[in-house]
Amino acid sequence: MAIFILRERATSRSMVVRARCTSCARTVAVENAGAEGTMVWRDPNLSSVELVRETDKPGLILKSD
Repeated sequence: MAIFILRERATSRSMVVRARCTSCARTVAVENAGAEGTMVWRDPNLSSVELVRETDKPGLILKSD
């Protein structure tokens, strides 16, 4: 399964999820929504979905210095 990052357009809120496709990534985000609610992750006008990695190959996903 691929790795996606979903970003809320109005804030800096984001989620990194593993899913089969972009719509599947939105579903995972909806299932894990917090106080922001589910509409943010359902609506493409309110959030974006970006493919980070297509395969399960080892590699760096997130790094903070």
